[in-house]
Amino acid sequence: MLQAKLVICVLSAFIGTGAFTVSKAVASGDRASQVDFFETKIRPVLIEHCYECHSAKAGKAKGGLRLDSKQGWLVGGDSGPAIIPGKPDESHVLLAINYSGDMSEMPPKSRLSSEVIHDFTQWIQDGAVDPRQVEGAALEKKAIDVEAGKKYWAFQPRRTFAEEDSIDRLARPKSPPATADKLVRRLFLDVVGLPPTLEEQSEFQAVYSNESPERAVEVFLNDLFGRKEFGEKWARHWLDVARYADSNGSDFNLTYPEAWRYRNYVIKALNDDLPYDQFLLEQIAGDLLPYDTLEQRNQQLVATTFLMVGPKMLTERDKEKMRLDIADEQLDTIGRATMGLTLGCARCHDHKFDPIPTTDYYAMAGIFHGTLTTDGILMNNVNVSGWKETDLLINDDETQRLQAFRSKIKSIEEKIQQKQQRRELVLGSAVGVLVDDSDATRKGTWRKSTHRPKYVGDHYLVADNQKSPFSIEWKATLPNPGKYELRVSFRGGKGLATNVRYTVHHAEGEDQVVVDQTVLPSIDQLWQPIGQFEFDTKAVVSLADTATDKPILADAIRLVHVEDLEKDRPTDTSSLDEEIKQLEKTLAGIKKETPEIPRAMAAQDNESERIGDLHVRIRGETKNLGERVSRGFLQVVNWNGAAQFSIPTHESGRVQLAEWITAKENPLTARVMVNRIWQHLFGRGIVETSDNFGVRGALPSNPELLDFLAEEFVEGNWSVKSVIRKIITSKTYQQAVADVSEGAGEKSQFQKQYRRPAPAETIRDSLLAVSGKLDWESRDSVVSELGMHAIESNGKRHVSLGQTGKLRQRSVYLPVVRGAVPPSLAVFDFPNPDLVTGKRAITTVPAQALFMMNSPFVHEMSYALSLLLLQNNVTIEKSIQQLYRRVLIRQAGRDEVSKGKKYVAELMEEGQALEQSFASFVQVVFCSAEFRFIE
Repeated sequence: MLQAKLVICVLSAFIGTGAFTVSKAVASGDRASQVDFFETKIRPVLIEHCYECHSAKAGKAKGGLRLDSKQGWLVGGDSGPAIIPGKPDESHVLLAINYSGDMSEMPPKSRLSSEVIHDFTQWIQDGAVDPRQVEGAALEKKAIDVEAGKKYWAFQPRRTFAEEDSIDRLARPKSPPATADKLVRRLFLDVVGLPPTLEEQSEFQAVYSNESPERAVEVFLNDLFGRKEFGEKWARHWLDVARYADSNGSDFNLTYPEAWRYRNYVIKALNDDLPYDQFLLEQIAGDLLPYDTLEQRNQQLVATTFLMVGPKMLTERDKEKMRLDIADEQLDTIGRATMGLTLGCARCHDHKFDPIPTTDYYAMAGIFHGTLTTDGILMNNVNVSGWKETDLLINDDETQRLQAFRSKIKSIEEKIQQKQQRRELVLGSAVGVLVDDSDATRKGTWRKSTHRPKYVGDHYLVADNQKSPFSIEWKATLPNPGKYELRVSFRGGKGLATNVRYTVHHAEGEDQVVVDQTVLPSIDQLWQPIGQFEFDTKAVVSLADTATDKPILADAIRLVHVEDLEKDRPTDTSSLDEEIKQLEKTLAGIKKETPEIPRAMAAQDNESERIGDLHVRIRGETKNLGERVSRGFLQVVNWNGAAQFSIPTHESGRVQLAEWITAKENPLTARVMVNRIWQHLFGRGIVETSDNFGVRGALPSNPELLDFLAEEFVEGNWSVKSVIRKIITSKTYQQAVADVSEGAGEKSQFQKQYRRPAPAETIRDSLLAVSGKLDWESRDSVVSELGMHAIESNGKRHVSLGQTGKLRQRSVYLPVVRGAVPPSLAVFDFPNPDLVTGKRAITTVPAQALFMMNSPFVHEMSYALSLLLLQNNVTIEKSIQQLYRRVLIRQAGRDEVSKGKKYVAELMEEGQALEQSFASFVQVVFCSAEFRFIE
């Protein structure tokens, strides 16, 4: 009965307040981002892997299927339609690239990466938006007219304004001021993302009534700007744009244990009102900027994490392709985030819509190709690339303390090494002549690996592609002729070849020995004796093709003179083992006490030959080189004096790029940022496509207002708080919410305020705040406690990271693990952290109501607030009145109080305790659309 009552009340709250009218207004607005997704993720793959056989230029398309237009895949080939929008499981193209079902495997030469297949799945699931039309093979390609492109509004210089101009003069608000309760709730949720307390509501109401709405806003805005909660709220807006996450995602979802430093950097920068131009400079080129203090240096290093937190194909074997892909992701992110330009769309060809030739793309991509963001290997696997981390600077006292610990560690490690050498002598594994694989002669396909523990040298070799011939030959020079025992090293285990054939060339001829590599070697689980042979002073051992489809390992060989084997040498190592064990225990304790140098994911200029200009990659193909392009910037964004940003040959160009982006004359940067700020305060931007100011983006609904704000922003020293203040203190912002049907067709949609959904974080944080359960402290990150780990889609770590219900900090501190976003955020349109998201999707779906009804987190907050209210008030009526003030920031109406009392009484009559019954009513209020929307 309780659940039935709750369902009825919740549905009434959702439907009765018009919540379901939202989704229609939003779905169509996503087309621009879907087109961008197609242009950057889908079209390049089709061009590279499919057009050769399935396009007009191919002549007769194989299987009758063309993939060079939407009409082509809709009609399909011999097997029918190739793609069914919204139904990836029924789309033949997806079956083919998955190498599944009865479809031909496509592309036939090699399977596409899991990341690309995921992109195609998402594209089809989202409706397979494809802007291409049928194109004949003989159509001439038109060169981009950059000069004509400069006439587009976004590339034009900003207007200038008279001193008397203002937001209200340009936006012309018509509605009266919002009521005090609506305005104070709007103000607090917009600025700090938390509802006002009862005391703050009363104080605001007093100033509002005794003086004016403008004065009330001004007084409280000063206070709100001084709270750290301001940065916690507004940082999340930028983190959406920065595609921030605490894990890599993609093919190898490793956690980023140091990414949280960047998140906290953004919070601090906004609280300190760091000028926006400096904010961008530090994120693009902080490691190259001058500094005065250690703190400033560390801040600037951490800022460059912006370049690092995107998803990367860490297991990509072609490292040059990986570097180009990373540079592409970084360039496209910067283009969308700072200038609202989809630069990644010009990687494979000239931009289809904007005046950006592919030469401009590679002029800028060369900047990031010369920037080091990946480094070394991870997880002891040479196939997994690591990312660059840098020690942050520490003071002299910290340095001396650290050196003392390091000296102790070095001393103990030397003792351990000495005892291990003695142990090896006892076992006989350190005598004789050793030849490692690095000194051997190799032919065919061998790859280096460190995946299996125990090997000689830096790595061992694996042959796991028996389609092509392979061999390895070790040559040893012996001190004396005689009989030697031959030992080969490998780390045996399941899945390896059982018939590995070694050929031994010795003084008496040649012998072949077959070794089963699934069995662990007999000496120290590393060395396997395979026979004793007579040698002159030369020995040759080889391993060649074996009739097997299993991997074969090759590491080192060792030749031990049989006289050394026969010496009376003790074989008991137990005492040495115990000594080593105790030393290792001591070492572990000291390491645990040793202060760690803080580290950051930080970019740096690559001082190797990689700094330099790039060749155009024709059709985006790594090895298909076109002309070499000098590093530089967009031709279409140019002005007198822009030449000062030319790039020296020995520098990557990131400093010059950052200075060019943040130059006052750049027509895009200020416009894009003030548009983002406006959007966060009104629910929609002056340009609705906030990440795309190009030709495919929306036109500004009020160009004069946009330029006025941009000019004020630049002239106000790029102060974000000043722009927010200017907007919030305007009558345009403070006016009452209008009916959505009013004002249709008017020049400026910003003459009125509109009802808008609260972000996911505001909903969760408000639940915590009003129930008294919010932990106000900042923190690092849940993933930093795990260190670096791979997050499996169904593994334990995935589950533990997803269970964030026990965390009580603000939502900005929750882990953003790609593929495991906390449910309390994901259900309310939290963005995909793989992508730049300046404007979140807005949906109203059943899952949201179900979450509010069934989530243990919501239940807990409801019960906590129930206890709090019942303790503070002597009657149910007063508890209901305070509930409405705390949660909805208004007085409860008589009818609402009456219905609330009746609801609680009926549950108590059914046997529910007072606290539980009232908690159920609290949950009904939480479930209301009024709680989830800002007016």
